[in-house]
Amino acid sequence: MEKIVGIIDEIPEYATRLAVYLNGSRNFPYRAVVFSSPKETEGYVKREAVAAILAAKRFEREVLEFAAGTKTEVFLLQDIRDETGTGMVYRYQSAKEIGRIFTEQKTVEQKIPILGVFSPGGNAEAETLSRMIAKEMGTGGKVLYLSLFPFSCYGREWGDGFSEALFFLRQKEEERAVNLRALLQREEFMDAIGPVRWFTDLDSVTAEDLERLFCREIWDTDYRAFVVAVGQFDRTGRTVLRCCDKVLIPVWETEEGRKIQEEFRRQLKESEETKLYSGVIEFSVPVVGNGNFEEAVREAVKKGGEVFEQRPGGNEGRHSQTDIGTYGFVGGTYR
Repeated sequence: MEKIVGIIDEIPEYATRLAVYLNGSRNFPYRAVVFSSPKETEGYVKREAVAAILAAKRFEREVLEFAAGTKTEVFLLQDIRDETGTGMVYRYQSAKEIGRIFTEQKTVEQKIPILGVFSPGGNAEAETLSRMIAKEMGTGGKVLYLSLFPFSCYGREWGDGFSEALFFLRQKEEERAVNLRALLQREEFMDAIGPVRWFTDLDSVTAEDLERLFCREIWDTDYRAFVVAVGQFDRTGRTVLRCCDKVLIPVWETEEGRKIQEEFRRQLKESEETKLYSGVIEFSVPVVGNGNFEEAVREAVKKGGEVFEQRPGGNEGRHSQTDIGTYGFVGGTYR
């Protein structure tokens, strides 16, 4: 169903001109429609046909009475620029700038969550544990698993794997998707790309490579998440983990394992990796032998599920404030 942006304003001429501009913009991801009143918009919101409402400040209460707690975002047109209101829609800024706000919102909606797995202990069982987590995570919706271990024991029979992926990521955009999909090892709950052929290939990974890799449009499957196993906390490892929404860290329940984790946590806290540190989720791995990680995997998947709660749509049925009469302006949007 085509999603629309509803515009409700006390100045009909302004609303009409804005809608004409937005609909004429090649990159605008919705269809702008002018509504005469909040009441006229309500039915569209109930049918989930409205991605967002851009309403004059005076209609705030009326709009939130039916839009709060739904999938519809609400933006308020402000007559006075408030520098503290990040993302607010200021009436007298350019139509181009207003269109950019909605275009960026669409980009965020299309982002697939990225879950990193990294073991500071670096033992040989870490990759097995990572794959088990990805498979279990995939039972709720297929995931794409990527192993960035320098010496991986899985998937080598499929060729050069991630080494080839890096080459294809740097090709022309029209050739990129087809070639990358050909590298997929398809399983029931997850797809995977094999490891690099030579560990030195990981040294060349850039943030631009990862931005292209984690683009939804490349893949022919609507993945629930990307699960990325990182083998080393070097330059490449940090670059990858910075892209992750959350990072699962196994704490191996041995004296040495706990000591390693405490040291890693201290170093991370003292570093400037603030975003990475705030996204770390630790889970316990009892040492039971024979690669029996079922209990640890369940804990990791449960804790890692936080990444899905942050997705657009993950807050459905909630409102940013508990009292609709005292909501205020939060990030320029309401949900």
